Amino acid sequence: MAIIRANDKVVTQINVFEVDPINQDALANVLTEAVQSVCNVPGWISASIHKSLDGTRVVNYAQASDHTSWEAVFAKVQKGGFVERFQKLAKSNPCLYHCVFSLSSN
Repeated sequence: MAIIRANDKVVTQINVFEVDPINQDALANVLTEAVQSVCNVPGWISASIHKSLDGTRVVNYAQASDHTSWEAVFAKVQKGGFVERFQKLAKSNPCLYHCVFSLSSN
């Protein structure tokens, strides 16, 4: 489950992939495979994959408990050959974030 709390050490990567609509499902499937391959890395928290309604983007919202854990997760993604597979399907725009504000109805 994603953790969204302000001012904590959780590192969130939001990666917006620009994709040809004919490749949207394939990219979502490769991302799902990548997530399943890293979910046992210590410090991994969650990942959520979103497909845009117009078919031109896929967003991966992934979290690790801290920056060191994130580096271990990403190293496993790279070692598994997933980055190259992503690049064959889409243009990637990743960035790491810390939450500074969150408000929910719960």
